[in-house]
Amino acid sequence: MQNSLTLKTTTINHFCRGENQVLAHFYNVLVPELYHVAYRFVKSEAEAEDVVADCFEKLLKMPNDVRWRKFVTNRINLKALLLVMVKNQSLDVLKVKKNRCRILEEINIGLPKLATNDSKIRLINENFNYLLNCLSEKEKIVLNSVMDGFTKKEIAIQMGLSEKTVANLLSNARNKVKLSWVKFMV
Repeated sequence: MQNSLTLKTTTINHFCRGENQVLAHFYNVLVPELYHVAYRFVKSEAEAEDVVADCFEKLLKMPNDVRWRKFVTNRINLKALLLVMVKNQSLDVLKVKKNRCRILEEINIGLPKLATNDSKIRLINENFNYLLNCLSEKEKIVLNSVMDGFTKKEIAIQMGLSEKTVANLLSNARNKVKLSWVKFMV
């Protein structure tokens, strides 16, 4: 038992020194459990696989000094950290889905009733990107960021704008898309 603890500590130390190939060991051991956790949230095999892969990618991108501080100095358990990362990433995926649906619903509210079958939904989805052509670059970035689940505050920081400017850009983008849709359907 002491040998496995020493091996695990040694493996963590190698990872903290930037030897990324040792992460493959942890991947092989932990991926079934992490996948199961992700799948419980997202209910999709492909999305669960993406969630787990994204979490390991974040670990790979983590600077060595941060790795050392987390796993050696602060003795954070790698498995526990990965479980939390998978849960949070899964929740982010769900948040993005919810935001996309909400934005499409908001666009639908201003649209005339065309049909009661799936053709309206299919038409909306096929032409949504076409409608984005009426937007300025900043409006496109803001609208896509909101659809990807980012808050106005996060977008403002990323773009170097005030939160109010981001809110105005988002409002303008939504109004332009709604107006373009009405013109498109006439």
